[in-house]
Amino acid sequence: MTHLYMVIAMLVLACGVSLFVPKRFKAEAAVVVDIRGSDPLARDGVVPVQPPANYVATQVDVIGSHNVALKVVDRLKLAGDPEFIRKFHDANGDDAPLDGLRDWGAEELLKSLNVRPSKDSNVIYLQFTSKNAQQSADTANAFGEAYLQTSLELNVDPARRQAGWFDDQLNGLRGALEDARRKVSAYEVEHGVIGSDDSNKLDAESARLTEISNHLVAAQAAMYEAESRQRQLKEALAKDGPDAAVDVLNNPLLQDLKAELARSEARLANAAQRYDRNHPQYLSALAERDSLRGKVASEVEKANSAVAKEARIARQSTAELEHALDEQRRRILNLQHNQDDYSVLKRDAENAQAAYDTALGRGSQTHLESHLDHTNIALLNHAFPPIRQAWPRLFLDCALGLIVGLLLGAGVSLASERLDRRIRSQEDLFQGANIAVLSELSRESEPARSRLRRWIPLLGKAPQVEPA
Repeated sequence: MTHLYMVIAMLVLACGVSLFVPKRFKAEAAVVVDIRGSDPLARDGVVPVQPPANYVATQVDVIGSHNVALKVVDRLKLAGDPEFIRKFHDANGDDAPLDGLRDWGAEELLKSLNVRPSKDSNVIYLQFTSKNAQQSADTANAFGEAYLQTSLELNVDPARRQAGWFDDQLNGLRGALEDARRKVSAYEVEHGVIGSDDSNKLDAESARLTEISNHLVAAQAAMYEAESRQRQLKEALAKDGPDAAVDVLNNPLLQDLKAELARSEARLANAAQRYDRNHPQYLSALAERDSLRGKVASEVEKANSAVAKEARIARQSTAELEHALDEQRRRILNLQHNQDDYSVLKRDAENAQAAYDTALGRGSQTHLESHLDHTNIALLNHAFPPIRQAWPRLFLDCALGLIVGLLLGAGVSLASERLDRRIRSQEDLFQGANIAVLSELSRESEPARSRLRRWIPLLGKAPQVEPA
């Protein structure tokens, strides 16, 4: 009987709840999440970065966030709804400030929202329950739109902040680039650098240094030769006479004069044998010989002067070439030093240009990202006003009441049986009173109640026996 009473009570309760509890309607909207995260600004051939495995779970938390609910309150204009304001005062008191109306409304909306991700796809279902069918559909759609707006803000707002940061960095990099270019230009004007590459000038100066070195070697060789000839001429003049000198031997004029002098001396000797010293022919031959000797001595002196002059000129040329070589070396060293400084300035300008170009490109991309108007989230299905209420449902509630009644009846029976400690078997007697049973009479076919009625008159007093 207990089971039956419990089942009937639960059925009556379920029917009462189904008939008298206000109806509640559930509207459902669906959004789809593009896990690949396509980027319209990504370069061709660049594979987009795959999001983490809990990406959909994160989106579920975003949908159920307070920020999204605040956007729903603003989208539905609940802050100006008198009925909504009345509920706010009923829940928080008439003196509650309206500053917390939006936050309270957002929390109330989240209580009726159920976000359910699909198990085998990237679809997320937004279910909103309300007493009004149209209101439930409008609110579900508002949550979908607010979620799209929030997703866009989450993608765009960091890009906007980065765009502002890049603007500040670009200003500094632009100033550094202009300063580096001014230094390069000032250096080019100061040192007469023509063109952007000064290596050709250094090559030309190096070639000139090589040429001067070659001329110096040749001049030194000529100087050594001239000094050697001058030394030989002096030695010949001091020892063997001018005839032993190389320059005298190689001088054709001197050789002709010497030959003519030899013939003149021969004629003089012939005249001395034939004539007296005062004879005109002897005097003529003597005068001719003396004249030729003077000419030979004069040519020897000229040769000696020429050799000395040539040696002096060679030494002077060698000294000038050595000085020019030293100057050219210093010029090349200065040019190399200047080129190193110029290379450093150019490298600084190139680095400043590269940094500015990189920041400009990244800043331009960030500016474009800050103006994106779409995300990888799309509203798949709009919610529509449900025709039937989601709760209560009479047949379902009655079925649940029946099941609950059966379970409660079984539970009550088990509990009462557990609490009732009457002895019904030899095991109960042994466990409860620690009395061993020696024997047990078999049951008779006559019912126990008939046996009791038959023994009651004999005993005079009916004992309290629980029927077995």
